[in-house]
Amino acid sequence: MINLQETHNNPPSAMRGFIKTVLLIITMDVTSGQISIQPIPQSPVINGSVTLSLSGINEMLDSVTWYKGQDSFPWLFIVKYSPGSSTIFPGKQHNDRISVFINGSLHIKDLQITDEGRYKAEIYRGKPSENVNVILTIYEPVTKPKIIGSITQTKENDPLTLTCNTSHAIRWTRNRINIPPGAKLSGDNKTLTFSRVNRGDAGEYRCEAENIASTSASDPYTVTVAYGPDKAEIKISVLVKPGSSITLTCSADSYPPPEYQWKVNGTGSKEKSNKYVINNDITEDEGQYTCVVRNPVTLRNATDSVYVNVTAEFGNVCEDSTGHIYGLAFGSILGILLIIVISVYLYRKCLTKRRNGSTKNGEEKIHDYQNDMAAEPREDPSYMGLESNTEDIYTELQH
Repeated sequence: MINLQETHNNPPSAMRGFIKTVLLIITMDVTSGQISIQPIPQSPVINGSVTLSLSGINEMLDSVTWYKGQDSFPWLFIVKYSPGSSTIFPGKQHNDRISVFINGSLHIKDLQITDEGRYKAEIYRGKPSENVNVILTIYEPVTKPKIIGSITQTKENDPLTLTCNTSHAIRWTRNRINIPPGAKLSGDNKTLTFSRVNRGDAGEYRCEAENIASTSASDPYTVTVAYGPDKAEIKISVLVKPGSSITLTCSADSYPPPEYQWKVNGTGSKEKSNKYVINNDITEDEGQYTCVVRNPVTLRNATDSVYVNVTAEFGNVCEDSTGHIYGLAFGSILGILLIIVISVYLYRKCLTKRRNGSTKNGEEKIHDYQNDMAAEPREDPSYMGLESNTEDIYTELQH
């Protein structure tokens, strides 16, 4: 027999580690009067703890005896506790993981699967004993799941399967939100399958496993999708002056970052970066420059070319251009002046034509008279006088 008060103040070494006396506040059912045993928590796990709590007791107990089983055999006896004397009597099923609370409830720590089973409590409170039973179930906590991918390096349009190595209920997330719409779950939720993965499916995937007692999530599994290069592009000013420097810059949309190779007039060069620099250009540097972009995973290539024109007369380009501009301007001015002259000439001709329309009869008379005069012989000595008179008549008719 062990006195709880004595062992609390000065516990013997043989009992140290398994006697535990604490105050446990239990909500009592004072109306029904029915005694029951409630496991707290309801779903205990291995290596956790549980309290088989007595409820429905509203008066002082004489004693409580616990058994591991449904019978009161001595070999099933765990412990007997008398609240009045604060003493406990350990039995054959007692161990240092078991203790009794002051209200008679049984507490078990460091739970093992062997702790599962039926427990019986015999309660004495001034009358014949009352027996209550409870079946204790111990759950294994969910082990941390792990995601395994069907391939380590995923290329765009390849199939991909992710497997969560757990047998419990599973939830999948990507970047802590819903999985992509193109992914399909198996019936048991253990596998996530992509028939053709695309670059938008990349991200951190997690699977969560749970049972009635616990929940656990996997470490993130990062899916990277290799793609491209989709397009190569070279940027440069293609007209350069001898002696200057030029830089060709090649770019392409690709993951992982691509490899670069440069060709000059179809011949490979030693340059392997995305830039090709030419210092102190000479006319021999002129030609076709080609950038070849290669993705080391997808093995796809993309190219772009540009023709670099190294102009020896580059320094006189402005002067020649100015001469051409002046020539064009001068020619344009001459053209405009010619148009103006022609327009004025046509305009004046039009006015003259209109004026001639009003004096047509007089001119016809003059014309007839001149024809008559021209028909007569000029041997007449008075010809000079007639000619003078003719001019006077012509002037008079005009007025």
